[in-house]
Amino acid sequence: MKTIRRQLTRRLLLGVSVLLILGALVVYVTTRTALTRQFDDALRAKTTALASIVEQDKGVIDVDGTDEIMREFDAKNSGSFFQVRREDGSVAAASPSLQGGSLSLPQTNFDQPLYWNLKLTTGLAVRATALKFQPHPANDANQPAAPLQAILVVAADRHNLDQALTTLALMLTGSGLLVLFLTGLIVPMLLQRELAPLDQLAVQAQCITAESLASRFATEGLPGELAPISSRLNDLLQRLQTAFARERQFSDDLAHEFRTPIAELRSLAELALKWPQNRSIDTDRNVLAIALQMEKIINRLLMIARSDMGLVNLEGQPVEMKSLLSTVCRPLEERVAERQLSFQISFPTAFEIESDPTLLRAIVTNLLDNAVEYSQSGSAVEIKGESKDGNFTLAVTNTVQELHAGDVPHLFERFWRKDASRSGGEHAGLGLPLARAFATSLGYALTATLNGEARLSLKLSGSLKAKFCSQPASTTTS
Repeated sequence: MKTIRRQLTRRLLLGVSVLLILGALVVYVTTRTALTRQFDDALRAKTTALASIVEQDKGVIDVDGTDEIMREFDAKNSGSFFQVRREDGSVAAASPSLQGGSLSLPQTNFDQPLYWNLKLTTGLAVRATALKFQPHPANDANQPAAPLQAILVVAADRHNLDQALTTLALMLTGSGLLVLFLTGLIVPMLLQRELAPLDQLAVQAQCITAESLASRFATEGLPGELAPISSRLNDLLQRLQTAFARERQFSDDLAHEFRTPIAELRSLAELALKWPQNRSIDTDRNVLAIALQMEKIINRLLMIARSDMGLVNLEGQPVEMKSLLSTVCRPLEERVAERQLSFQISFPTAFEIESDPTLLRAIVTNLLDNAVEYSQSGSAVEIKGESKDGNFTLAVTNTVQELHAGDVPHLFERFWRKDASRSGGEHAGLGLPLARAFATSLGYALTATLNGEARLSLKLSGSLKAKFCSQPASTTTS
Protein backbone atom coordinates (compact mmCIF):
# COMPACT_ATOMS: atom_id res chain seq x y z
CA MET A 1 0.00 0.00 0.00
CA LYS A 2 2.95 2.34 0.61
CA THR A 3 3.96 1.84 -3.00
CA ILE A 4 0.45 2.77 -4.11
CA ARG A 5 0.54 5.93 -2.00
CA ARG A 6 3.88 6.92 -3.48
CA GLN A 7 2.61 6.31 -6.99
CA LEU A 8 -0.56 8.31 -6.32
CA THR A 9 1.50 11.15 -4.82
CA ARG A 10 3.83 11.25 -7.82
CA ARG A 11 0.93 11.19 -10.26
CA LEU A 12 -0.93 13.88 -8.33
CA LEU A 13 2.16 16.08 -8.17
CA LEU A 14 2.72 15.59 -11.87
CA GLY A 15 -0.89 16.46 -12.62
CA VAL A 16 -0.81 19.52 -10.36
CA SER A 17 2.47 20.61 -11.96
CA VAL A 18 0.98 20.43 -15.44
CA LEU A 19 -2.11 22.36 -14.33
CA LEU A 20 -0.01 25.00 -12.56
CA ILE A 21 2.25 25.46 -15.57
CA LEU A 22 -0.69 25.76 -17.94
CA GLY A 23 -2.50 28.12 -15.56
CA ALA A 24 0.60 30.26 -15.05
CA LEU A 25 1.17 30.48 -18.79
CA VAL A 26 -2.41 31.55 -19.37
CA VAL A 27 -2.23 34.19 -16.63
CA TYR A 28 1.17 35.47 -17.77
CA VAL A 29 0.26 35.66 -21.45
CA THR A 30 -3.10 37.28 -20.73
CA THR A 31 -1.59 39.85 -18.37
CA ARG A 32 1.33 40.58 -20.69
CA THR A 33 -1.06 41.09 -23.60
CA ALA A 34 -3.25 43.44 -21.56
CA LEU A 35 -0.32 45.48 -20.19
CA THR A 36 1.36 45.68 -23.59
CA ARG A 37 -1.88 46.78 -25.25
CA GLN A 38 -2.32 49.46 -22.58
CA PHE A 39 1.27 50.61 -23.09
CA ASP A 40 0.79 50.69 -26.88
CA ASP A 41 -2.45 52.67 -26.57
CA ALA A 42 -0.67 55.31 -24.50
CA LEU A 43 2.20 55.34 -26.97
CA ARG A 44 -0.19 55.76 -29.91
CA ALA A 45 -1.93 58.63 -28.16
CA LYS A 46 1.44 60.41 -27.77
CA THR A 47 2.16 59.85 -31.45
CA THR A 48 -1.15 61.33 -32.54
CA ALA A 49 -0.75 64.34 -30.26
CA LEU A 50 2.82 64.92 -31.41
CA ALA A 51 1.85 64.68 -35.09
CA SER A 52 -0.55 67.58 -34.57
CA ILE A 53 2.38 69.99 -33.87
CA VAL A 54 4.59 68.91 -36.77
CA GLU A 55 4.53 71.58 -39.52
CA GLN A 56 5.92 72.04 -43.00
CA ASP A 57 6.92 75.35 -44.57
CA LYS A 58 8.40 75.63 -48.04
CA GLY A 59 9.66 72.03 -48.02
CA VAL A 60 11.01 72.25 -44.48
CA ILE A 61 9.55 70.03 -41.70
CA ASP A 62 9.64 71.49 -38.21
CA VAL A 63 8.17 70.75 -34.79
CA ASP A 64 6.56 73.47 -32.71
CA GLY A 65 8.87 73.48 -29.74
CA THR A 66 6.66 75.85 -27.76
CA ASP A 67 3.81 73.39 -27.46
CA GLU A 68 3.21 71.85 -24.03
CA ILE A 69 3.53 68.37 -25.52
CA MET A 70 7.24 68.95 -26.12
CA ARG A 71 7.96 69.22 -22.40
CA GLU A 72 7.84 65.41 -22.08
CA PHE A 73 10.47 65.01 -24.80
CA ASP A 74 12.84 67.86 -23.73
CA ALA A 75 14.32 66.34 -20.61
CA LYS A 76 17.33 64.12 -21.13
CA ASN A 77 16.04 61.47 -18.71
CA SER A 78 12.39 61.70 -19.57
CA GLY A 79 12.14 58.26 -21.10
CA SER A 80 10.12 59.54 -24.08
CA PHE A 81 11.62 60.00 -27.56
CA PHE A 82 10.52 60.98 -31.04
CA GLN A 83 12.02 61.37 -34.46
CA VAL A 84 10.52 62.80 -37.68
CA ARG A 85 11.78 61.33 -40.94
CA ARG A 86 11.18 62.40 -44.50
CA GLU A 87 10.04 59.95 -47.15
CA ASP A 88 13.64 59.40 -48.23
CA GLY A 89 14.52 58.29 -44.67
CA SER A 90 16.50 61.39 -43.68
CA VAL A 91 15.87 62.80 -40.21
CA ALA A 92 13.95 66.07 -40.20
CA ALA A 93 13.60 66.55 -36.46
CA ALA A 94 14.34 64.69 -33.24
CA SER A 95 13.62 65.10 -29.55
CA PRO A 96 16.36 66.47 -27.30
CA SER A 97 15.97 63.35 -25.12
CA LEU A 98 17.58 61.25 -27.90
CA GLN A 99 20.85 63.10 -27.35
CA GLY A 100 21.87 62.63 -30.97
CA GLY A 101 20.73 59.00 -31.11
CA SER A 102 18.42 57.49 -33.69
CA LEU A 103 15.25 55.39 -33.72
CA SER A 104 15.57 52.67 -36.34
CA LEU A 105 12.64 51.87 -38.59
CA PRO A 106 11.50 48.39 -39.72
CA GLN A 107 11.03 47.73 -43.43
CA THR A 108 7.30 48.36 -43.90
CA ASN A 109 4.89 50.83 -45.49
CA PHE A 110 3.28 51.83 -42.15
CA ASP A 111 -0.24 51.48 -43.53
CA GLN A 112 -1.27 49.77 -40.29
CA PRO A 113 -0.30 50.61 -36.70
CA LEU A 114 3.06 49.02 -35.95
CA TYR A 115 4.76 48.45 -32.60
CA TRP A 116 8.21 47.02 -31.98
CA ASN A 117 10.92 46.77 -29.35
CA LEU A 118 14.36 48.22 -29.83
CA LYS A 119 17.40 49.45 -27.94
CA LEU A 120 18.89 52.92 -28.16
CA THR A 121 22.57 53.54 -28.63
CA THR A 122 22.68 54.25 -24.88
CA GLY A 123 21.49 50.69 -24.26
CA LEU A 124 18.04 51.73 -23.06
CA ALA A 125 15.25 49.31 -24.01
CA VAL A 126 12.24 51.08 -25.47
CA ARG A 127 9.04 50.27 -27.33
CA ALA A 128 8.28 52.30 -30.43
CA THR A 129 5.50 53.03 -32.88
CA ALA A 130 5.43 54.92 -36.18
CA LEU A 131 2.86 57.04 -38.01
CA LYS A 132 3.00 58.08 -41.66
CA PHE A 133 1.24 61.43 -42.18
CA GLN A 134 1.28 64.83 -43.90
CA PRO A 135 2.52 67.69 -41.66
CA HIS A 136 0.10 70.63 -41.76
CA PRO A 137 1.36 73.93 -43.25
CA ALA A 138 2.93 76.44 -40.92
CA ASN A 139 0.83 79.16 -42.56
CA ASP A 140 -2.58 78.16 -43.79
CA ALA A 141 -2.43 80.92 -46.39
CA ASN A 142 0.60 79.38 -48.05
CA GLN A 143 -0.44 75.86 -49.00
CA PRO A 144 2.51 73.88 -50.49
CA ALA A 145 2.15 72.87 -54.13
CA ALA A 146 3.32 69.36 -53.31
CA PRO A 147 2.55 68.35 -49.68
CA LEU A 148 5.34 66.46 -47.99
CA GLN A 149 4.95 62.99 -46.43
CA ALA A 150 6.64 62.36 -43.10
CA ILE A 151 7.09 59.41 -40.74
CA LEU A 152 6.83 60.13 -37.04
CA VAL A 153 8.52 57.58 -34.75
CA VAL A 154 7.71 57.78 -31.03
CA ALA A 155 9.33 55.55 -28.40
CA ALA A 156 9.02 55.20 -24.64
CA ASP A 157 11.08 53.47 -21.99
CA ARG A 158 9.60 50.02 -21.34
CA HIS A 159 11.50 49.43 -18.09
CA ASN A 160 8.38 49.60 -15.94
CA LEU A 161 6.50 47.26 -18.29
CA ASP A 162 9.33 44.71 -18.29
CA GLN A 163 9.68 45.01 -14.54
CA ALA A 164 5.97 44.38 -14.02
CA LEU A 165 6.06 41.31 -16.28
CA THR A 166 9.17 39.98 -14.54
CA THR A 167 7.55 40.48 -11.16
CA LEU A 168 4.45 38.66 -12.38
CA ALA A 169 6.56 35.74 -13.71
CA LEU A 170 8.44 35.49 -10.39
CA MET A 171 5.21 35.56 -8.41
CA LEU A 172 3.62 32.86 -10.56
CA THR A 173 6.74 30.70 -10.36
CA GLY A 174 7.09 31.17 -6.61
CA SER A 175 3.44 30.52 -5.87
CA GLY A 176 3.50 27.43 -8.11
CA LEU A 177 6.55 26.03 -6.33
CA LEU A 178 4.94 26.77 -2.97
CA VAL A 179 1.76 24.97 -4.01
CA LEU A 180 3.79 21.97 -5.18
CA PHE A 181 5.77 21.94 -1.94
CA LEU A 182 2.63 22.09 0.19
CA THR A 183 0.99 19.46 -2.01
CA GLY A 184 3.97 17.18 -1.55
CA LEU A 185 3.66 17.58 2.24
CA ILE A 186 -0.11 17.38 2.63
CA VAL A 187 -1.08 14.80 0.00
CA PRO A 188 0.81 11.84 1.55
CA MET A 189 -0.81 12.56 4.92
CA LEU A 190 -4.25 12.81 3.34
CA LEU A 191 -3.70 9.65 1.32
CA GLN A 192 -2.54 7.78 4.40
CA ARG A 193 -5.62 8.87 6.31
CA GLU A 194 -8.09 8.30 3.47
CA LEU A 195 -6.56 4.98 2.40
CA ALA A 196 -6.40 3.61 5.93
CA PRO A 197 -9.66 1.64 5.46
CA LEU A 198 -8.24 0.24 2.23
CA ASP A 199 -5.08 -0.74 4.10
CA GLN A 200 -7.22 -2.61 6.59
CA LEU A 201 -9.05 -4.40 3.79
CA ALA A 202 -5.72 -5.38 2.24
CA VAL A 203 -4.37 -6.70 5.55
CA GLN A 204 -7.54 -8.67 6.18
CA ALA A 205 -7.54 -10.05 2.63
CA GLN A 206 -3.93 -11.11 3.02
CA CYS A 207 -4.82 -13.14 6.09
CA ILE A 208 -7.69 -15.03 4.42
CA THR A 209 -6.90 -18.66 3.63
CA ALA A 210 -8.94 -21.68 2.62
CA GLU A 211 -9.56 -22.35 6.32
CA SER A 212 -10.83 -18.83 7.07
CA LEU A 213 -13.32 -18.32 4.24
CA ALA A 214 -16.08 -17.85 6.83
CA SER A 215 -14.63 -14.45 7.78
CA ARG A 216 -16.20 -11.34 6.28
CA PHE A 217 -15.04 -7.80 5.60
CA ALA A 218 -16.56 -5.00 7.67
CA THR A 219 -19.05 -2.84 5.78
CA GLU A 220 -19.97 -0.35 8.51
CA GLY A 221 -17.89 2.76 9.03
CA LEU A 222 -16.28 2.53 5.59
CA PRO A 223 -16.22 5.43 3.12
CA GLY A 224 -18.97 5.36 0.53
CA GLU A 225 -16.45 4.39 -2.17
CA LEU A 226 -15.23 1.30 -0.29
CA ALA A 227 -18.52 -0.02 1.05
CA PRO A 228 -19.59 -1.56 -2.33
CA ILE A 229 -16.12 -3.11 -2.72
CA SER A 230 -16.36 -4.68 0.74
CA SER A 231 -19.82 -6.03 -0.10
CA ARG A 232 -18.59 -7.53 -3.37
CA LEU A 233 -15.63 -9.12 -1.57
CA ASN A 234 -18.02 -10.63 0.97
CA ASP A 235 -20.10 -12.02 -1.89
CA LEU A 236 -16.95 -13.49 -3.39
CA LEU A 237 -15.98 -15.05 -0.06
CA GLN A 238 -19.47 -16.52 0.22
CA ARG A 239 -19.18 -18.10 -3.22
CA LEU A 240 -15.68 -19.38 -2.45
CA GLN A 241 -16.84 -20.79 0.87
CA THR A 242 -19.74 -22.52 -0.85
CA ALA A 243 -17.47 -23.88 -3.59
CA PHE A 244 -14.88 -25.13 -1.09
CA ALA A 245 -17.58 -26.70 1.06
CA ARG A 246 -19.06 -28.37 -2.00
CA GLU A 247 -15.69 -29.75 -3.07
CA ARG A 248 -14.92 -31.00 0.45
CA GLN A 249 -18.34 -32.62 0.62
CA PHE A 250 -17.79 -34.08 -2.85
CA SER A 251 -14.47 -35.58 -1.78
CA ASP A 252 -16.00 -36.98 1.41
CA ASP A 253 -18.95 -38.39 -0.50
CA LEU A 254 -16.72 -39.94 -3.14
CA ALA A 255 -14.49 -41.55 -0.53
CA HIS A 256 -17.53 -42.81 1.35
CA GLU A 257 -19.20 -44.08 -1.83
CA PHE A 258 -16.13 -46.00 -3.00
CA ARG A 259 -15.24 -47.39 0.40
CA THR A 260 -17.86 -50.18 0.28
CA PRO A 261 -17.18 -51.44 -3.29
CA ILE A 262 -13.42 -51.28 -2.72
CA ALA A 263 -13.84 -53.26 0.51
CA GLU A 264 -15.94 -55.83 -1.37
CA LEU A 265 -13.33 -56.12 -4.11
CA ARG A 266 -10.59 -56.57 -1.53
CA SER A 267 -12.61 -59.24 0.29
CA LEU A 268 -13.29 -61.15 -2.93
CA ALA A 269 -9.62 -60.93 -3.94
CA GLU A 270 -8.41 -62.14 -0.52
CA LEU A 271 -10.83 -65.07 -0.54
CA ALA A 272 -9.80 -66.04 -4.06
CA LEU A 273 -6.13 -65.98 -3.06
CA LYS A 274 -6.70 -67.87 0.19
CA TRP A 275 -8.98 -70.58 -1.19
CA PRO A 276 -8.47 -70.65 -4.95
CA GLN A 277 -10.10 -74.06 -5.21
CA ASN A 278 -13.40 -72.58 -3.96
CA ARG A 279 -13.41 -69.79 -6.54
CA SER A 280 -16.72 -69.81 -8.45
CA ILE A 281 -18.12 -67.99 -11.40
CA ASP A 282 -20.26 -65.93 -8.99
CA THR A 283 -17.07 -64.38 -7.68
CA ASP A 284 -16.19 -63.08 -11.12
CA ARG A 285 -19.76 -61.86 -11.60
CA ASN A 286 -19.60 -59.96 -8.32
CA VAL A 287 -16.24 -58.42 -9.23
CA LEU A 288 -17.58 -57.35 -12.62
CA ALA A 289 -20.76 -55.88 -11.08
CA ILE A 290 -18.72 -53.87 -8.57
CA ALA A 291 -16.35 -52.63 -11.30
CA LEU A 292 -19.27 -51.66 -13.51
CA GLN A 293 -20.90 -49.77 -10.62
CA MET A 294 -17.68 -47.87 -9.92
CA GLU A 295 -17.27 -47.15 -13.63
CA LYS A 296 -20.84 -45.84 -13.75
CA ILE A 297 -20.16 -43.48 -10.84
CA ILE A 298 -16.94 -42.19 -12.43
CA ASN A 299 -18.60 -41.67 -15.81
CA ARG A 300 -21.47 -39.74 -14.29
CA LEU A 301 -19.10 -37.59 -12.24
CA LEU A 302 -17.13 -36.80 -15.38
CA MET A 303 -20.31 -35.85 -17.25
CA ILE A 304 -21.38 -33.57 -14.39
CA ALA A 305 -17.92 -31.96 -14.28
CA ARG A 306 -17.92 -31.38 -18.04
CA SER A 307 -21.38 -29.83 -17.82
CA ASP A 308 -20.30 -27.62 -14.89
CA MET A 309 -17.39 -26.31 -16.95
CA GLY A 310 -19.52 -25.77 -20.06
CA LEU A 311 -17.60 -28.38 -22.06
CA VAL A 312 -20.64 -30.25 -23.34
CA ASN A 313 -21.10 -29.93 -27.10
CA LEU A 314 -24.68 -28.88 -27.82
CA GLU A 315 -26.56 -29.15 -31.09
CA GLY A 316 -30.12 -27.88 -31.46
CA GLN A 317 -32.48 -30.18 -33.37
CA PRO A 318 -36.26 -30.68 -33.44
CA VAL A 319 -37.18 -33.42 -30.93
CA GLU A 320 -40.63 -35.04 -31.01
CA MET A 321 -41.35 -35.69 -27.33
CA LYS A 322 -43.79 -38.57 -27.79
CA SER A 323 -41.22 -40.49 -29.80
CA LEU A 324 -38.49 -39.64 -27.28
CA LEU A 325 -40.65 -40.81 -24.38
CA SER A 326 -41.42 -44.07 -26.15
CA THR A 327 -37.70 -44.69 -26.67
CA VAL A 328 -36.90 -43.96 -23.01
CA CYS A 329 -39.74 -46.09 -21.61
CA ARG A 330 -38.87 -49.20 -23.61
CA PRO A 331 -35.82 -50.26 -21.48
CA LEU A 332 -37.86 -49.65 -18.31
CA GLU A 333 -40.73 -52.01 -19.19
CA GLU A 334 -39.33 -55.01 -17.30
CA ARG A 335 -38.78 -53.05 -14.09
CA VAL A 336 -42.18 -51.40 -14.43
CA ALA A 337 -43.81 -54.82 -14.72
CA GLU A 338 -41.86 -56.20 -11.71
CA ARG A 339 -43.03 -53.34 -9.49
CA GLN A 340 -46.56 -53.38 -10.94
CA LEU A 341 -46.33 -49.74 -12.00
CA SER A 342 -48.14 -47.95 -14.80
CA PHE A 343 -47.43 -44.86 -16.88
CA GLN A 344 -50.15 -42.25 -17.31
CA ILE A 345 -49.03 -40.06 -20.21
CA SER A 346 -50.70 -36.77 -21.09
CA PHE A 347 -49.12 -34.92 -24.02
CA PRO A 348 -50.43 -32.28 -26.44
CA THR A 349 -51.27 -33.43 -29.95
CA ALA A 350 -48.13 -31.76 -31.31
CA PHE A 351 -45.33 -31.63 -28.76
CA GLU A 352 -41.99 -30.81 -30.39
CA ILE A 353 -39.00 -29.09 -28.76
CA GLU A 354 -35.89 -27.67 -30.38
CA SER A 355 -33.07 -28.95 -28.19
CA ASP A 356 -30.01 -31.17 -28.01
CA PRO A 357 -31.52 -34.67 -28.39
CA THR A 358 -28.74 -36.48 -26.50
CA LEU A 359 -28.90 -34.32 -23.35
CA LEU A 360 -32.69 -34.08 -23.43
CA ARG A 361 -32.95 -37.87 -23.62
CA ALA A 362 -30.50 -38.20 -20.71
CA ILE A 363 -32.63 -35.83 -18.62
CA VAL A 364 -35.88 -37.66 -19.34
CA THR A 365 -34.18 -41.03 -18.74
CA ASN A 366 -32.96 -39.96 -15.30
CA LEU A 367 -36.36 -38.56 -14.35
CA LEU A 368 -38.21 -41.71 -15.32
CA ASP A 369 -35.53 -43.97 -13.85
CA ASN A 370 -35.85 -42.13 -10.55
CA ALA A 371 -39.64 -42.42 -10.65
CA VAL A 372 -39.56 -46.15 -11.40
CA GLU A 373 -36.95 -46.81 -8.69
CA TYR A 374 -38.64 -44.95 -5.86
CA SER A 375 -42.37 -45.16 -6.68
CA GLN A 376 -44.59 -47.11 -4.34
CA SER A 377 -45.33 -50.56 -5.76
CA GLY A 378 -48.62 -50.75 -7.65
CA SER A 379 -48.83 -46.97 -8.09
CA ALA A 380 -49.00 -44.88 -11.24
CA VAL A 381 -46.31 -42.61 -12.64
CA GLU A 382 -47.84 -39.53 -14.22
CA ILE A 383 -46.00 -37.98 -17.18
CA LYS A 384 -47.52 -34.71 -18.29
CA GLY A 385 -46.35 -32.37 -21.02
CA GLU A 386 -47.62 -28.88 -21.83
CA SER A 387 -46.65 -26.11 -24.24
CA LYS A 388 -47.82 -22.51 -24.08
CA ASP A 389 -46.58 -19.11 -25.27
CA GLY A 390 -43.34 -20.52 -26.64
CA ASN A 391 -42.48 -22.45 -23.47
CA PHE A 392 -42.94 -26.06 -22.41
CA THR A 393 -43.28 -28.01 -19.17
CA LEU A 394 -42.58 -31.70 -18.66
CA ALA A 395 -43.60 -33.04 -15.23
CA VAL A 396 -42.95 -36.55 -13.89
CA THR A 397 -45.01 -37.23 -10.75
CA ASN A 398 -44.97 -40.36 -8.61
CA THR A 399 -45.87 -41.49 -5.10
CA VAL A 400 -42.88 -41.80 -2.75
CA GLN A 401 -42.34 -43.23 0.70
CA GLU A 402 -40.33 -41.86 3.63
CA LEU A 403 -39.60 -38.60 1.84
CA HIS A 404 -40.33 -35.35 3.65
CA ALA A 405 -40.46 -31.71 2.58
CA GLY A 406 -37.06 -31.12 4.19
CA ASP A 407 -35.53 -33.76 1.91
CA VAL A 408 -36.60 -32.04 -1.32
CA PRO A 409 -33.70 -29.49 -1.43
CA HIS A 410 -31.22 -32.38 -1.18
CA LEU A 411 -32.56 -34.31 -4.16
CA PHE A 412 -30.12 -32.61 -6.56
CA GLU A 413 -27.07 -33.01 -4.31
CA ARG A 414 -24.46 -35.48 -5.46
CA PHE A 415 -24.50 -38.86 -3.67
CA TRP A 416 -27.48 -37.87 -1.52
CA ARG A 417 -29.91 -40.68 -0.81
CA LYS A 418 -32.62 -41.02 1.75
CA ASP A 419 -30.96 -44.25 2.87
CA ALA A 420 -28.84 -43.32 5.89
CA SER A 421 -26.08 -45.76 4.92
CA ARG A 422 -25.65 -43.95 1.56
CA SER A 423 -23.83 -46.92 0.11
CA GLY A 424 -24.52 -50.08 -1.80
CA GLY A 425 -27.25 -50.63 -4.31
CA GLU A 426 -27.39 -49.88 -7.97
CA HIS A 427 -28.03 -46.15 -7.60
CA ALA A 428 -25.28 -43.78 -6.49
CA GLY A 429 -27.32 -40.62 -6.05
CA LEU A 430 -26.02 -38.98 -9.24
CA GLY A 431 -29.00 -39.26 -11.57
CA LEU A 432 -30.88 -36.11 -10.55
CA PRO A 433 -27.72 -33.97 -10.16
CA LEU A 434 -26.71 -35.03 -13.67
CA ALA A 435 -30.20 -34.23 -14.98
CA ARG A 436 -30.09 -30.75 -13.45
CA ALA A 437 -26.58 -30.10 -14.83
CA PHE A 438 -27.76 -31.03 -18.33
CA ALA A 439 -30.96 -28.99 -17.91
CA THR A 440 -28.98 -25.90 -16.94
CA SER A 441 -26.69 -26.38 -19.94
CA LEU A 442 -29.76 -26.44 -22.18
CA GLY A 443 -31.17 -23.31 -20.57
CA TYR A 444 -33.95 -25.21 -18.75
CA ALA A 445 -35.04 -25.28 -15.13
CA LEU A 446 -35.44 -28.55 -13.21
CA THR A 447 -37.31 -28.29 -9.92
CA ALA A 448 -38.82 -30.65 -7.38
CA THR A 449 -41.96 -30.32 -5.25
CA LEU A 450 -43.65 -32.62 -2.73
CA ASN A 451 -47.36 -32.26 -2.02
CA GLY A 452 -49.27 -33.35 1.02
CA GLU A 453 -50.20 -36.68 -0.55
CA ALA A 454 -46.54 -37.79 -0.69
CA ARG A 455 -46.43 -37.29 -4.44
CA LEU A 456 -43.09 -36.03 -5.76
CA SER A 457 -43.18 -33.94 -8.93
CA LEU A 458 -40.00 -33.32 -10.93
CA LYS A 459 -40.70 -30.53 -13.41
CA LEU A 460 -38.55 -29.62 -16.43
CA SER A 461 -39.41 -26.28 -18.03
CA GLY A 462 -37.93 -24.01 -20.66
CA SER A 463 -38.29 -22.50 -24.11
CA LEU A 464 -39.52 -24.48 -27.09
CA LYS A 465 -36.65 -22.93 -29.06
CA ALA A 466 -33.06 -23.77 -28.27
CA LYS A 467 -31.50 -21.24 -25.86
CA PHE A 468 -28.39 -22.95 -24.63
CA CYS A 469 -26.60 -21.56 -21.59
CA SER A 470 -22.96 -20.44 -22.08
CA GLN A 471 -22.27 -20.35 -18.35
CA PRO A 472 -21.22 -23.43 -16.35
CA ALA A 473 -24.06 -25.18 -14.67
CA SER A 474 -24.50 -25.55 -10.95
CA THR A 475 -25.70 -28.87 -9.60
CA THR A 476 -25.72 -28.39 -5.86
CA THR A 477 -28.76 -26.25 -5.17
CA SER A 478 -32.39 -26.92 -5.76
